[in-house]
Amino acid sequence: MMREIKIEAETTKLAIEKGLEKLGLTREQVEVEIIQEEKKGVFGIGSKNACVVIREKIWGEPQKEQKEVRKNIEITNDAFKPSGNIIEDVKKVMKEIFMRSKIDFKILEEVYDEKANSVYINFQSKDAGLLLYDGAKGLLSLQQIISVIINKDPNKKIVVRIDTEEFWNKTENRIKRDVEHAIDFINRTRRPYRMKPMPSTFRKIVHDIVHKNYPSYTTYSQGHGRFRRIVIRYHKSDDSQNENSDKSQNQPQENNNESSAENVQPQ
Repeated sequence: MMREIKIEAETTKLAIEKGLEKLGLTREQVEVEIIQEEKKGVFGIGSKNACVVIREKIWGEPQKEQKEVRKNIEITNDAFKPSGNIIEDVKKVMKEIFMRSKIDFKILEEVYDEKANSVYINFQSKDAGLLLYDGAKGLLSLQQIISVIINKDPNKKIVVRIDTEEFWNKTENRIKRDVEHAIDFINRTRRPYRMKPMPSTFRKIVHDIVHKNYPSYTTYSQGHGRFRRIVIRYHKSDDSQNENSDKSQNQPQENNNESSAENVQPQ
């Protein structure tokens, strides 16, 4: 059952902190609705407290239709036999998954990059919303399953990207904007910046953007499971936490003095 609390305090930040303390939850585990910002007034006249509503997030309850999609995209490795044509193999697996899920689709674009050993498939479907629901968990699951099946040979890693409704273009542009915001924050404060928790696919995009466009900055991952996030910091900041990455085994602890981005939310 979802828990909810309404809190008033002198500032919005203080109201959120009080609410989290009463619920016994972290900032990542709740949604915050600001009912009223604080107002200082003049000489104490007309001042108003901030008011917020804090709701516990409900995890793992997607729409019934999406549950059926996930249930049906189950293909064993034994059922797939590579043909030698990578694009055709990816399309074959996609067709099998969609057939089992009773989803009609049409492939709009198919690209194989031999240098990067990657496959890009863009498709159209009236049921695309099911795959894009709840942060595109269905689309990411589809992509992961296809990747696992295609990559039977551990010595020949093929990068698979499945796209619909310009999802990846929109997502990358959104993440770029949030990285720009993070860099601006770091430049002004010289403090590290914590991104919102996100899947490993999105974290890789952040790592790549910072590495390519901002060589004076470094990234590392922090947290576990669905709360795993990326921290961006100026490379001369401090400490050995810079050595941590998605591949590290020992993760740094959360730092309450770091800012948290809440706007990386792929649709």
